[in-house]
Amino acid sequence: MQFLASLVSNSRNFRRRWNRALSLHHFSSNAREASVSNAVFVEFLRDNGFQKPQAMAIAMRYPNLKSLEQPRSVIQMLKSYSFSDTQIQKLFRVHPQMMFYNVEKNLEPKLRFFEELGFSGSDLGKFVSQHSSFIGVSLVRKIIPTVEILKSIVAPKHEHLTVILSRCGWLLGTDPNLFLLPNISYLKTCGIVGSQLASLLRRQPRIFNVPEEKLRGYVSRALELGFNLNSRMLVHAVLSLSSLSEKTFDRKLKLFVANGFSEDEITDIIRRSPGLIRCAEDKLTLGFEFYMKRMGIEREALVKRPCVLMYNLEKRVIPRLKVLQILREKRLLLKEEKKKKKKIFDIVEMTEEAFLEKYVVRFGDEIAEELLVAYKGHLLNNDDDADSSCSSHEDCSLITD
Repeated sequence: MQFLASLVSNSRNFRRRWNRALSLHHFSSNAREASVSNAVFVEFLRDNGFQKPQAMAIAMRYPNLKSLEQPRSVIQMLKSYSFSDTQIQKLFRVHPQMMFYNVEKNLEPKLRFFEELGFSGSDLGKFVSQHSSFIGVSLVRKIIPTVEILKSIVAPKHEHLTVILSRCGWLLGTDPNLFLLPNISYLKTCGIVGSQLASLLRRQPRIFNVPEEKLRGYVSRALELGFNLNSRMLVHAVLSLSSLSEKTFDRKLKLFVANGFSEDEITDIIRRSPGLIRCAEDKLTLGFEFYMKRMGIEREALVKRPCVLMYNLEKRVIPRLKVLQILREKRLLLKEEKKKKKKIFDIVEMTEEAFLEKYVVRFGDEIAEELLVAYKGHLLNNDDDADSSCSSHEDCSLITD
């Protein structure tokens, strides 16, 4: 009996060792098969433009790949829509699982949809490769409803839709009921509707993808600065306040104070030109120095016309004043155009077409050429010449004598 028990025990141990050996053999065979598939996949990716490290990194994520049929069909479909190799590579690096999506049921319907919206050729490839996150979401449940909401905002100018989608394609991968719809509804209650809403969407799309509480905070700060609900300036205040942190905003307020502006004057400036607070601090500092110190313009004048601080000194303001200086020297300025520093602001704020017509073109070819060189010479000069023009601020002040 002891012998039989020992025999049974040995038999069981043998079967366990045998089963284990079979299991190891099976694992080893699968491993060899997987490594072969991995190597083939790497070679396939390299044939499609990937560098070896990138190809290996992607292939390692799919060790049990048995066929290249799906990745091959995806690439062929993308190329049929004029996707470049670079765009395809970017898509697969960011969203490698896209290689295994069903072409007919998942990918192609989405590409056709965006093509019908106005994306085509390389523009379609650029858009999809930059916003690949929406590739994996439902066309019917998320993408189409979101696009319809955006269409309703930009209507009737649907040509703006592709511009907006190019800037905020990430919205297509989110639930519109989470932030988009509530924020649109709240902005409308503030009087931001129609073209203003469309402009805000085009210029600052991320404001539509923040919690409503944060959006209410922007509007609240705008109201504290003196803007009113239903005012056409409110949208500009919300745009500016949402573009910079409170810390940066406070730092810019201190810059105004350091240049002698009172709290009331600063509030008045922001109400008149809310976009001014988006200007770089260096640009504001240069503007204060140029207008107030070099040109001798009083602070009160800047409070009334703060927009002039937003214009580029070297490319617009100084060249225009140089043109006027030449006209003054040639005694070609009309009497009413010669005087008063306040006239400088009118000249700076004129449209390009109006300025050229009034102060360049009408003086005839010979003089117009000299004026045009003075006005647009900075485009022809090298960096050293541009630097030298910065030292000519004093010359411009002659126009205000």
